[in-house]
Amino acid sequence: MENKIHELERLRSKFQALQDSFGSRQTDRRQKLSNLFSTRLHVKMISAYTSAMNGLLTGSEYQNAYGGLSAAMERINAQIRRLQNEIQMNNSNLNYSIRKMNYWKSRLKDAKD
Repeated sequence: MENKIHELERLRSKFQALQDSFGSRQTDRRQKLSNLFSTRLHVKMISAYTSAMNGLLTGSEYQNAYGGLSAAMERINAQIRRLQNEIQMNNSNLNYSIRKMNYWKSRLKDAKD
């Protein structure tokens, strides 16, 4: 289980790096678009193009993709928490069994004496 947790943590790190890179590239694209058309040209075609590109770079498709990466990382985090809870439960059960075994060993020793 520890190996699974370690693998999930590595996967989460990869998703985080992907999301960071995705967001950074998107920010760069928005900045380039803004810089490209920062001069106030009143050409209808350029205005329509700028508006459409801005919609793509900030709109629902970007938000859905970025949110999808966040959702994937949350599922990874939930799996890590589940495995950690399972390990904790197994350790608790093991400790209880060891205490119980020691108790009965002690009782057996007392009965022999």
